[in-house]
Amino acid sequence: MTTQLEIPEKALQFKETEPFTALCFTTQATLSTLSRHAFTVAEDLYREANRLGLEISGPIQWIYTGVNGDETNEFQLEIALPIRQAGSQPDIFSYQVFPSFRCAFYVHMGPWSEFGLLYDALFPQLYRDGYQNDGYVREVYAVINLENTALCVTEIQLKLM
Repeated sequence: MTTQLEIPEKALQFKETEPFTALCFTTQATLSTLSRHAFTVAEDLYREANRLGLEISGPIQWIYTGVNGDETNEFQLEIALPIRQAGSQPDIFSYQVFPSFRCAFYVHMGPWSEFGLLYDALFPQLYRDGYQNDGYVREVYAVINLENTALCVTEIQLKLM
């Protein structure tokens, strides 16, 4: 299990993200309701991209707008599947263009169940170094292994103000 002591003192790195187009699912959620969307939405996005003949250009991403760590706070959740370019009109999803932004990021290797402790360690580092986040957080699921979650790789991006 990840603890603050296992995360390096200078864990955060900084970069400008690349803009991308995505097939996207958008909803309102809270931290306590996230699991409702965990697997079915991603599967449906891949299925719809295949049906439309879209070329997938990157891993699935979860994008949180207005998140603040409060379990009951409602925020916008977008689950995005990057594609080369939009195609025919999707049945239940939409196309969205995500612009680039400057972020602090951390690459987490391990289960998603560690995210709570991980965020508890990363945000204090961000603030200590004089940066602020506006409630926009992106999780890029680079490697998904449901049989052995210790092998999952997720890049966590904290948008800088």
